[in-house]
Amino acid sequence: MVSPEREFFRYVGNEESFTDFFISLLARADTAQILNTIHEDIEFNESAEVAASQRDGLPESAPENEIRRTLDWVVSDNEKLVGYESKRGSKLDSEQLREEMRKLQHNAGEREVYLFAVTEDLREPIFDANARWMNWFDIGASVIEIENKSGVIEIMADLFKDNGFERFTGFTDYERDEEWFLTHQNEAVNLAFDAAKYARGLTLYTDDTDVHNRIRSDLEEVKNKSHRGLGPAYYTFSIHPEGYNKRNQNYDITHEGWDIQIEVPALHNEVFVGLNAYLSKDDDLRLLFESYSEDLIKTIQKEEMVVKASWNSLVNEAAPTTHTDQDELLEIFENKAGEEQYKRLRIGWEVDTHQTSDAIVKETAKYIERLHGIFFDGIEQREDFTASPE
Repeated sequence: MVSPEREFFRYVGNEESFTDFFISLLARADTAQILNTIHEDIEFNESAEVAASQRDGLPESAPENEIRRTLDWVVSDNEKLVGYESKRGSKLDSEQLREEMRKLQHNAGEREVYLFAVTEDLREPIFDANARWMNWFDIGASVIEIENKSGVIEIMADLFKDNGFERFTGFTDYERDEEWFLTHQNEAVNLAFDAAKYARGLTLYTDDTDVHNRIRSDLEEVKNKSHRGLGPAYYTFSIHPEGYNKRNQNYDITHEGWDIQIEVPALHNEVFVGLNAYLSKDDDLRLLFESYSEDLIKTIQKEEMVVKASWNSLVNEAAPTTHTDQDELLEIFENKAGEEQYKRLRIGWEVDTHQTSDAIVKETAKYIERLHGIFFDGIEQREDFTASPE
């Protein structure tokens, strides 16, 4: 077994050093406390300790394995041996997991054996092996929420915070300083991730986009145009149906602009969940809204939605105009949308942010699901609004 006084590995930023640092902290902390915090289905007793890592693996290799496998880390107590295979940004290898399970069983003696695959996926990925799945976001949030932390657990919590593995816990009251601005940005990211977990059949779209909405303007442009800021006016996060593939569906989130979005103003504790329709990018979308304007307005009024209309993207505009009046909406859909007065429309709801963090997340997820029911037909955009979907 590995001594709790093992070398304290320094975290420098990549996947391997992240895992090294986490294991070093796990060995120096109350190991059983951490394990029982992050696990719901098994319980460790006070004899729990770090038994192996990539640097010093289990002593015996399973004879039936073709490759000598070394798990990312292994913990044990006097009743069980538990292995963990971590994948951050890469897919699980089912054959690797099967071989790692055999290695655990070969080294377990009379102890129970468990293998956990740990990934950054929001939902359980597909793999064919006798392993259970864990999520780095849930692990990180569980550690961050431990009360009366020891010094080592404080460091572990900071590690998870630095890597974005924390839950949405509500919005911090506005303060006019840099710390609030960065905190608010991270809270917006956490809300988007958590809402995507709750929304059934949907997930956060992260291809070809930056969920942090980093600086979009160069300094010369800001210097020459005093109204331009370095950061965006809004943080936007796209949601798409599970099974979406931009190569074989009839819409493209990144260009045509037909997607469900969570929008959070950069300087306000507000949330809007809406369908983003970039009508100037696609004549078919503009004609769709024009042709079905009356049906769309009936749906909007029945669902008590609002329409936000704007000339440009949310990256650098001050604020869209908000509309609920039937005559105004008819004029926008039939005459002003597209290349005319309004290039982009957003249809949806404001989320009540004066409630608990869990309620904010669940209300956001509810609106995401409802928008999907109204504007999508499975994994494709809806093209007929003669009847409002239930």
